Amino acid sequence: MPEAEAQTTTPGYYINKQDNTIKTNIRIRKGVFGQTTNDFLQEVEVMDSVKGSSKFSPDDIKSYGFSYDGKRYLFLSKPVKNGSNKFQSPLYIGPRSSLYLYGISSSGGGTNLPSQQAFYTFEKSDGSYLFLRDILNNKFRSQVKEFYKDNKEVQAIIDTKLKYWSDLKKDLRDILVAANRE
Repeated sequence: MPEAEAQTTTPGYYINKQDNTIKTNIRIRKGVFGQTTNDFLQEVEVMDSVKGSSKFSPDDIKSYGFSYDGKRYLFLSKPVKNGSNKFQSPLYIGPRSSLYLYGISSSGGGTNLPSQQAFYTFEKSDGSYLFLRDILNNKFRSQVKEFYKDNKEVQAIIDTKLKYWSDLKKDLRDILVAANRE
């Protein structure tokens, strides 16, 4: 196997559509420089001593998780703006509203610098969703306000938050905490 396709496994699990938790090993692919090359948004590859290798998409399972290099990873299958599902990382999970994040890296244009875009999926317990890109502007703020229009406390918090990009994740967490209060 060429060095560019080095692989390892790490203990993990996935939750199938019937809510069963299956312990397994998650395959981690490594690039030439040792970087992880998996596209964890689109699929997960698991290794089983009985069944061998299997790949799951966000349509096949509900979630999966593993620990690797001292970090814990959790991905849940959630919808995105175009109607398909992607594996997303939870930023906040609550009984009334949750927030998930996924990012996309792409090659740069004329400068050949890579770019990173982050996307948020807001979810309410009633099954409604809001899909936003991490461009903090008046449209972003007004869409979050509209999504939580039935909650006066959240409205008041939004009026004081979502002003600085460097505070975005903290502000979103504060909003979700308030949205989940009784």
